[in-house]
Amino acid sequence: MLEANKSAWFKKIFAVYNRNLLKRRFHSFQVSDVNVLREQKPQIIYLNHSSWWDGLIAFELFRYFSDDNFVMMEERHLKRLVLFRRLGAFSVVRENPRQAIESINYAVNLLKEKPERAVWIFPQGEILPNDSRPLHFFRGLARIAEKVGDCSVVPGAIRYEFLGDFKPEVFVKIGEPEHFNKSDDFESKRLTANFERQLTKTLDELKRDIISGDTSRYRKIF
Repeated sequence: MLEANKSAWFKKIFAVYNRNLLKRRFHSFQVSDVNVLREQKPQIIYLNHSSWWDGLIAFELFRYFSDDNFVMMEERHLKRLVLFRRLGAFSVVRENPRQAIESINYAVNLLKEKPERAVWIFPQGEILPNDSRPLHFFRGLARIAEKVGDCSVVPGAIRYEFLGDFKPEVFVKIGEPEHFNKSDDFESKRLTANFERQLTKTLDELKRDIISGDTSRYRKIF
């Protein structure tokens, strides 16, 4: 697997580049419940994957949550975007069980090393339409939570909408964190189904917020 190779100076340069790129491509960027993720325990944030932009959206969100973020990426994509390792990206080959376990253990070690860390995951493993149902996740998310034990697992829904401007708008809704400890039941099939339900709920709530125009709880990033 390709491990993360974080660089503070590259992160600063990329943060400016990424913000300017998103501003050029999107009319606005709004996030709800932005303070949910500020906790002093390991966090796993899992998001839907409906666009190529999702990774850059996640990187933009990094600055508002934990100061020490890592993201799991498909190895074939990370090989093309190798500089993302400087931002905290590490690889996974989900189709290969041995390599997938290696990436899971790497994520677990990252989270156990420092309680303020966060690992971001796209558990669908591929880009799918935003309203595609039912959601199907790989089980790596549940296995990371099980191995870490004491952690918070948080769903995040991303949606892109055209709302009166020629450029789309980005909405992100942070769902309710679930808190786990070592004594919980971590049966991976059951837990994966639970995470699928939680993200489906968060996605549906985001869609209703946009349709109803009820975005008062969303913070405008730009």
